Amino acid sequence: MQRTLLTFPRITHLIVLGGVVLACDSCRLTDHSEKPDDAVSTKAIEIPASGYKEADLGKLPRFKWDTTTINMGRISQGARVERTYHFRNVGGSDLLIAEVRPSCGCTVSKDWPKEPIPPGGEGHITVEYDSEGHTGRQEKVITVVANTTPASTPLFFVVQVMAPGNDDRKD
Repeated sequence: MQRTLLTFPRITHLIVLGGVVLACDSCRLTDHSEKPDDAVSTKAIEIPASGYKEADLGKLPRFKWDTTTINMGRISQGARVERTYHFRNVGGSDLLIAEVRPSCGCTVSKDWPKEPIPPGGEGHITVEYDSEGHTGRQEKVITVVANTTPASTPLFFVVQVMAPGNDDRKD
């Protein structure tokens, strides 16, 4: 009996290998290259400073916030509240916000400028807090990542979440 070049185990291995190749080709690796079309691009950033020579700090973009801490007061458990942080670019070049990152899933960054903000320009960042499942004093942080020095700016809010049926107004 003559042996054929492709035996059953070899055919099985080829089919499995072909399936793996097709599966890998059809998905992307999680390398943060999967950005939406309106995502912020580094092409819009001009960096007048680097790590190996001194820079004119006046040329760098810089935030000037109306406030970095908001007290949302008292709310009932389950309520959603929205607040807005206002800022101005008081630096010497365009300010570009790359990311607004809340510290937990109960807070959502809803709105921030996706386009460069020129020197003297203003903008705002809107966040929403969902108090479902929370009670008592809550302190949350929202990190704004931009082409500023330092690159991360923390924003804070404090809220007192009242449990259902709790009419006590003391802290």
